[in-house]
Amino acid sequence: MKYTPEIKKILVPIINGDRGVIALKHAMAFHEIYACEIILLHVVTKVSVISRIVQADKFKKKIEKSEKKLERIATAFFEGEVPGFISMKVEEGQFVQIILKTAEENKCDLIILKRRKRVLSKLRLIKNEDELIASSACPILTIPAKKLKTDIKDILIPVDIRKKVDTKIAWVKYLALKFNAKVHIVSVLDIDIAPNSSLAHQKALTIEDSMKKVGIETNVLLLKSKGRAKHDVILTHIKELKPDFVLIMTHQESILFDNYIGEFASEVIHQSISPIFSLVPRKETLMTNLIESIILPQKSSDTLI
Repeated sequence: MKYTPEIKKILVPIINGDRGVIALKHAMAFHEIYACEIILLHVVTKVSVISRIVQADKFKKKIEKSEKKLERIATAFFEGEVPGFISMKVEEGQFVQIILKTAEENKCDLIILKRRKRVLSKLRLIKNEDELIASSACPILTIPAKKLKTDIKDILIPVDIRKKVDTKIAWVKYLALKFNAKVHIVSVLDIDIAPNSSLAHQKALTIEDSMKKVGIETNVLLLKSKGRAKHDVILTHIKELKPDFVLIMTHQESILFDNYIGEFASEVIHQSISPIFSLVPRKETLMTNLIESIILPQKSSDTLI
C-alpha cells in the first residue's frame, strides 16, 4: 500500500520554559500550513509506589504545580488566551517512554523538540534523543538551540543508495509542496569514479526528476569526501547552505541494540546547525543486513549515508 504522509497532530515535549518555547514556535509554523492540533507534554519524574503512598499530598501538589506551570508557559506564549487547537498533558514516568506512549495514544504525526546536549549514558550507548528517534513510529524534528527562524524555504536531503526512498520522497514532496520550498538533493562520492558512474548521483537525478514532475524546484549536488567521514561532508555543506531543515532516513541498526540509529544519523542530528527531520524505517534484521552487505559491498559503494 502506498504511504501518504500527513500532519494532523504534533506532540511538543516541554522540558522547561525556554526549550519549550523554541519547539512550540516551530510547531506553530506547521500549524499555519496544516491547521493541525498541538499537544504540549510535560513529563514528571516517576517516583516509587511507596513514596507516592507515604507522600501522597506532596506528589499531588507536584503534579498540580507542573500543570499550572505548563499552562503559564502556553498562556505567555500566546499572550493571553490559549487557542482551542492546543491541549496540555502532564504525565509521570521516564522521559522517552512517556513521549512515545503519548505520541502513540494520541496518534501524533510529528514530534518536535529542542535538541538536548549530547551526553553518553553509563553504558556509553544511548545518546539523548537517539533512543527516542530510533523507537518513534512518527517522524521527529529536532531543533538546535539557536534556531529561532521557522520559515521553511530550503530542504536538504542526503541520498542513500542502500535504502528504499519511497517514504522519504513522499515526505519531501508533501512538505516541499505545502511550504513551497526548494529541495536540495546531495550525494557523496568517496571513490575515484566519474560522476555519471556514481550510483548515488544517478539516484539523486532520478529523485530530482520525480520532484520536477510535481512542480518542486530542485538542485542536485555531488560532493567529494576526499577521505572525510560522510557526516563531516554533509555537516560542512549544511553550514554553507543553511537549509531550514534536513530530512534523513535513519538507519536503525537493531542487530544488537534496538535504540541505536547509526553513526551518520546520530552525528548529523547532534551537530547540525539546521533542524533535522528524522524518519525511522522498519527495524532491520540480521539477514537483511547480510544480504545488503553482499549486494552492495563496501568497495563498490560510492556513498553509504
